[in-house]
Amino acid sequence: MRLLTVILCAATWVLSVGLTSCNRPPPPIPAPAHCTVGSNGEAPVIIVAGTFSPEIANELFLGARLDQVGYTHCVFELEGDPAVGNLPGTASIDVSAAALGDFVDSVLAWSGANGAVQVDLVGHSQGALVARHYIKFGDGESKVKTMVSLSGPNEGTEVAGLVELFLEPVLAPYGVTCEGVAPCEEMQLGSSLISDLNDGDDTPGNTNYYAFYTDNDLLVWYWGTGPLGLPVIKFDNAELGDGATNVQVDEECPLRFVSHGGMIVDPVVFEMVDDALAGRTIDVPIATCLLPPIPSPI
Repeated sequence: MRLLTVILCAATWVLSVGLTSCNRPPPPIPAPAHCTVGSNGEAPVIIVAGTFSPEIANELFLGARLDQVGYTHCVFELEGDPAVGNLPGTASIDVSAAALGDFVDSVLAWSGANGAVQVDLVGHSQGALVARHYIKFGDGESKVKTMVSLSGPNEGTEVAGLVELFLEPVLAPYGVTCEGVAPCEEMQLGSSLISDLNDGDDTPGNTNYYAFYTDNDLLVWYWGTGPLGLPVIKFDNAELGDGATNVQVDEECPLRFVSHGGMIVDPVVFEMVDDALAGRTIDVPIATCLLPPIPSPI
C-alpha cells in the first residue's frame, strides 16, 4: 500500500510539472541589434544606412526623431567587403539586400508579438538601392508598407561624385580604386544594377514609395541639358517612377540648403519622412523651414 501511494504521488508530481511547463509562455524573442521600442503602435521603421555610415550616425538624429514621435525603429548597417576593412557599404548591393531581408525577418519575429506584420524602410543614399533591391528581388513586397528614399541614386549618378566619396578619403589606404569596390560601380549611371532595378515596374507591389532629394547634393547628380542646349547639373536622378511621391526639399522650403549627408540630420527632411510614414500629404510647417540647417561634411 505504501509503495502504491509513493507511485501515485510521483505520478501526480510529474503530471503537474508537465502541465505547468506546457502552460508556461515561451520566452520573449530578444530585440535585434540597434532596435528601440516605440509607443505609437505603428509598423517598425528600419533605417537602411548609406555608404560608410555607422549605426550611431543614423541614430543620433533621424533615429532620435523617430523615437520622439513614438516609432519602434531599428538601424541596419550595410554589409562590408573584407578587402577594404569591412567598411559598411563596400559589399555588393545584392549582398546587403539579402542581409537586409534577414534583418527584416528578425524584426518582424521580434515585433510580431505586438501585431506587426510589415515594416517601413527609410533608405539613405546607397541604402535606398538596397531597400529597393530587397523589395523587388527579395521577398520584400509583402513585408514593406512604406519605402522612403533619401537622396538615393535611383537612376544612377555621375562617376565623379562617387570617386570623390570612395577614392580620395577612404579607399586609397587599401590600395584599391572605385572599380575595385562593387557599389561604386553599381551606383553609376547606366550600370546593370540600376537597369535591373528600373526595368519594368520600379515601384513594385502595394508598397507606398517616396523619394526625397536635394539640389545641393554633391554625390547624386548628372549632367543634363538646360536652356539653349547648354549643359547643366540636374538632381532628378534621385526620383522614382510612376506610383512614387517625389519631392525636392526646396519645393517645401525654398532656399533651404541641405547636403547629401544632411538628408539624415535635417529637421525639414524629418518632417517629410514623418508625413510619409503616417500617409499624410508632404507639408512642412513654415516654422520648421525657418530652423537653422544642420551642417554635414558631405
